[in-house]
Amino acid sequence: MLTLVLAGGLALAAPASDAERGPQAKPFEIITLADGVYGFVWKDPLEDLIEGNSLIVVNESDVLVVDTGNFPSTARRMVAEIERLTGEPVRYVVNTHWHDDHHSGNAVFRERWPGVEFIAHEDTRTDIRERSYGGRLEDLAGIEGQIATLERWIADGVDDAGKPMDERRKQRARAIIGANRWALDELRDVEEQPPDLVFRDRLVLQRGTRTIELLWLGRGNTRGDVVVLLPEERIVATGDLLVYPVPFAFYSYYEDWIGTLAALDGLPADVLFLAHGRPQRDRAYLRQVRGLLLTLVDGARAAAAEGLDLEQVRARLTLPEWRARFAGDDEARGRAFDSFFLAPGVERAFRQATGDPSASSPTR
Repeated sequence: MLTLVLAGGLALAAPASDAERGPQAKPFEIITLADGVYGFVWKDPLEDLIEGNSLIVVNESDVLVVDTGNFPSTARRMVAEIERLTGEPVRYVVNTHWHDDHHSGNAVFRERWPGVEFIAHEDTRTDIRERSYGGRLEDLAGIEGQIATLERWIADGVDDAGKPMDERRKQRARAIIGANRWALDELRDVEEQPPDLVFRDRLVLQRGTRTIELLWLGRGNTRGDVVVLLPEERIVATGDLLVYPVPFAFYSYYEDWIGTLAALDGLPADVLFLAHGRPQRDRAYLRQVRGLLLTLVDGARAAAAEGLDLEQVRARLTLPEWRARFAGDDEARGRAFDSFFLAPGVERAFRQATGDPSASSPTR
């Protein structure tokens, strides 16, 4: 998940100058959600390189943070904002799941606050160690390979499918090359800092007068997704169980995800703080995502029952009505829907429907 930008290929349309400067050029805002509760929110959730939001909970004598970003420089921006908001130390960091954009800044937080503890679901700690850290060299090699491929496409004037590289596509390719070169330098500096404290279903922290509940509602985007509920403030941080403007469907558990979203829908919260996109103050988008997942799972099951092969399934399950609901006429959102949900989701959902045991792996 270091390389979500790679999954989109030439699909998204971030300005070249912004992408080449990396996340330090990306605009963000600090949103006040309640007394002492703030959101560090990226203004454009699809802008390269894709980053996760963070929830900042300032208590009477300490701070809890939800997720720490994809790069050390991102984490340092978050640290600077926390220090602007309060003089209290960060005592706890919650990593909502194993994808890199939610934990790669951990070491920066420990360097600044040596006493901080990192909390996650027990499966998330395993997956961070095995999938994230264990796959780091492969990820870096993949980025280097894409740089070489795009440079070749630009030089040849066509991509590997024979599609011409017009000036717009060349500009996009140069933006990805610049972003990836920046990312390589940052990613080589990421220090491993896995969670210290793990739990299975529920962990409650009482920080002064504030109650903070960490809940595992079931598998969804990953097998260890954790949500963070502030019951008095009626705020819940959803991690990647719910992201905007399109859901991410890489290596997910689609049938379980439907029920997990139903459980999320039942929590006593008026504000859904998303890991990508602005906070939601109603349940319309959550229920839209759940409807999409229902359609995907039902379609995959029907295709498996008919004995279709994967290519036939891909041709059938194009979900144009859902693409229109999520993207409308927005070209970038439409391509993000294709790259981040449709392509990975259809294949893995079909493999799960056929009983392929490898489709239950966190990364296969």
